[in-house]
Amino acid sequence: MTLSELDFYNKIKILENNFKIVPQVNLGAIIKKISKNKYRSELFKNIDFAIFTKDYSKLLLLIELNDKTHNQEERKNRDQKVKMICKEAGIKLICFYTTYSNEKEYVVNRILNEIEKIIKISI
Repeated sequence: MTLSELDFYNKIKILENNFKIVPQVNLGAIIKKISKNKYRSELFKNIDFAIFTKDYSKLLLLIELNDKTHNQEERKNRDQKVKMICKEAGIKLICFYTTYSNEKEYVVNRILNEIEKIIKISI
């Protein structure tokens, strides 16, 4: 993990009381490729964090922590592909930006609010 990712993880690790947080998850490990023509190399991209239920039975959401490198054209294209892949796979992806302070309370509450929406939808 980068220093930014480690700092972010330290803010959200309190969620591990109820969920499993996995850093640096490869899309290919959580998304089943259906077509040989689609998502060839895109599934080899890593997502900063995945949050699962405590027993790993359900992926709840993915988190990307965007630093200044995400302003580069190549990275913007990568981010758009990742968003499209997640959307088509029905996986919620939320982004945080290192240009903001991302206070612990804000980050944890935003994640919990997203998880609550997902759990309500699946009930």
